[in-house]
Amino acid sequence: MITYGGPELLLLFVIFLVTPVLYRAYFRKLERRERVIFISILWLVAFLVGYTDVIYISLKARKLCREEAGLHVYKTVEAEGFLGALNIDYWAKYGFKYVEKEFINGEKYRSTLVNNEIKKEEVNHILSRYEYVNDLEVLEAPFNRGRKMIRDRQNDEIIGEIISFGVYPGWVDRRLLGVIGFTWSPAGCDGDYKPVPQKSTLTYRDLIKAVIKPKESIKGDEL
Repeated sequence: MITYGGPELLLLFVIFLVTPVLYRAYFRKLERRERVIFISILWLVAFLVGYTDVIYISLKARKLCREEAGLHVYKTVEAEGFLGALNIDYWAKYGFKYVEKEFINGEKYRSTLVNNEIKKEEVNHILSRYEYVNDLEVLEAPFNRGRKMIRDRQNDEIIGEIISFGVYPGWVDRRLLGVIGFTWSPAGCDGDYKPVPQKSTLTYRDLIKAVIKPKESIKGDEL
């Protein structure tokens, strides 16, 4: 289950603090059978309050990670370069002639490798047909879906993507984390495995290599 210890602490609080107080004030006056019934109900309610949303979140997260997360290639294409990076020293090893980057302020840059030297220049227009983009979509609480995508700039078609999910804690864990003030990261997955904080198995490089093939390949060994 995906929990940060909140439900466990709630259950321990009820068992070792609330129960003795109620026992001395009320339960000890009852017959043994009634005491057992009332204490059992108290513990069951504490369990349901603490764990109901944890169980739901864990099952839903496992389903999303198993059925949707991972690398999805819908089409492979050929190109001399792409939009979304500037580290040509890395991508030249795989056969790309250039990479491009467009910033929020509108500045556009193209990076090439000339005589084994990196040449980065500001340009007026983008050559690349294909670009790497990111998107984060908030789903029904407490989930979000991250998408690393290769997009065809001519028709907005998504030709490949990495889907990942972020999973936020249940209400008891949120209260606990808020009180103690610890830094924490939501659990997540980008493949068929149990969501884990700060774990990923795929990068944008995996996506680009799977979807965009250099027209004139001088590929090195893939990582």
